[in-house]
Amino acid sequence: MASPRGGTAQQAVVLETGFLLRRDSPAQFQVMVGPVEYQLGERTLLQPDVLVCHAGALPRGPVTGPVQLVVEVTSDVTRTTDLVLKRVLYERAGVPAYWILDPEARTLTVLELAEGKYVETAVVSGSDSFRAVRPFPVEVVPGKLVTR
Repeated sequence: MASPRGGTAQQAVVLETGFLLRRDSPAQFQVMVGPVEYQLGERTLLQPDVLVCHAGALPRGPVTGPVQLVVEVTSDVTRTTDLVLKRVLYERAGVPAYWILDPEARTLTVLELAEGKYVETAVVSGSDSFRAVRPFPVEVVPGKLVTR
């Protein structure tokens, strides 16, 4: 399922998030900035804004192996899909961590799998910081990801 893009402001946040994750990513991980295709099943193809998986040869087609983190940056166009549909699909696929960045509210919502279900482990906004452990240590300050 290809989601419509939310415009230039949303893409700027996607790039800033990708740069942040790449900067702090250990060598065993690959950070990809969307649109990147992620095949969840025979009939389900998503395009997360940012995807983190184990490093290795990049596939010629969609990513199909285990994914460690997906990040979606919401916009007016993608908000419902990101908050509802994609949350369910990533949860079913067993993606250990799902981050939802809302540039308008300058918030980061962190969901992590616990016994097969997503649990909200953090919500930070503005200049507050989130210190991720999963999939690797990185500090995220939502307000710094939103450029003007």
